[in-house]
Amino acid sequence: MRRTKAQAAETGRQILQAAETLFLEEGYDNVSLEQIAAAAGITRGAVHWHYKNKQGLLLALQDDAQAPFRSLADHLDEESGPALLQRLDEVISNVFEKFESDPRQKGLIRVLLRLDITLSDCEGEGGSTFRDEMFGNLARIFRKVVQDAGLPPPWLPETAASALSATISGLVGEWALGKGNFRLAPDGQAFIRMVLQTWTNR
Repeated sequence: MRRTKAQAAETGRQILQAAETLFLEEGYDNVSLEQIAAAAGITRGAVHWHYKNKQGLLLALQDDAQAPFRSLADHLDEESGPALLQRLDEVISNVFEKFESDPRQKGLIRVLLRLDITLSDCEGEGGSTFRDEMFGNLARIFRKVVQDAGLPPPWLPETAASALSATISGLVGEWALGKGNFRLAPDGQAFIRMVLQTWTNR
């Protein structure tokens, strides 16, 4: 019997959930497609059909990680400029809280960092880097901020987006690699709040 789009989407969601759980518990390199298929209650062929391979699963998890930022950028009309930066602070704070509350996230983030390097070296082959996606979403947000309230000189939407993207990626990367003696929550949250004040204190 032919499956509906909704059924196919649900199967894809179950596969991705099973993969994320196994990657967190066992480590990416130690998990096979057979294990993922078994955990999702499907065949390995179904995993291939939805995601092609393990890197395809990583790309999907990377895309999921952008969801809070994409959602904010997709609903710009619901917030004014100053309120939008407050919402952005909340989104980043929630992401940092999620990571800090589950130390297993460090291993998965390290794998995603490797994926970013691979994609950077093979531009145009297999997807955009996390930083590229982050920059795009933040640039949309800062354009709305400029439209509503402006940014203090010398900032432009693109330079503000680039600086904030680098800050988020740097904090998460250093945390995942165990560099420095800080926590994403509350230390990283406080630092992001300080950075955002650069664009709200006019």
